[in-house]
Amino acid sequence: MFIGEKPDLLDIIPFRKDSIYVVGKDGVPQHWDGQEWLPVRTENTNPLMGIWGPHEKCIYAVGIGGIVLFYNGKEWKQIDTGSYDSLNAAYGFDENNIFLYGVGGRMLYWNGEKWDYREPNTIHDLFGMWGMDISHIHTVGGEGIYRFYDGKEFHRREDLTDEQISLFGVWGTHGDNIYICGSHGTILNYDGTDWNPMESGTEEYLLSIWGASANDIYAVGDNATMLHYDGKKWSPIKPIKDEYFTKVKGLGPDQVYVAGENGTVIKYDGEKWSDMSL
Repeated sequence: MFIGEKPDLLDIIPFRKDSIYVVGKDGVPQHWDGQEWLPVRTENTNPLMGIWGPHEKCIYAVGIGGIVLFYNGKEWKQIDTGSYDSLNAAYGFDENNIFLYGVGGRMLYWNGEKWDYREPNTIHDLFGMWGMDISHIHTVGGEGIYRFYDGKEFHRREDLTDEQISLFGVWGTHGDNIYICGSHGTILNYDGTDWNPMESGTEEYLLSIWGASANDIYAVGDNATMLHYDGKKWSPIKPIKDEYFTKVKGLGPDQVYVAGENGTVIKYDGEKWSDMSL
């Protein structure tokens, strides 16, 4: 049981039903072991904005001031990437292909041997990344930023929205079916040829998007906003907690997890939502 003021959670990564990690503004990773949340104490006190790993013995948590924590399956250690720019998130494909990205367009890449800078050709903050493989990666950020990575460099593509719209999350089923969410209820879909706006039914900021399949997609955001896409339309979900939701991720249609402020974690088991907050 969590004792004290509960932190706002900013990211979550599930590996199994009994192994889930969350990070947030208190800078303390928390691990769900199937029965309770257990804090992972480190020397870090900076807020942690994102967490990702290919498996449970290779996990990166990143945050304010360029902090990077690495978990090898036994212990958490702070690593030096040579950068002190704040990082919003981590994303990758395996132990040797990992991106860390964040404020001011900062992008770091781990190739298995060393950290290098990658140039996304923007000074705006980067918030979301998704790809089919290392040569087909989509990245989104503030001021409508959208970049495509071909395995060697980031390319500027067509403007998807006006500059007043920030883009926060991106996810897809394959290269011809990709979804992006953003401010003012923005949801965009790529059909293999064009990016098209979708009717979300809300003006709230949508901060994260994830799906189990093309007809089972979730988007979450400000003011307890939860949406579900069934392959035809987006519909609101009545939340079981009245909080701001920051991230949605899952392992399948019966293992969907949403994290948010005040230590919020809720789970969908394929039939109903339940509370498993800190």
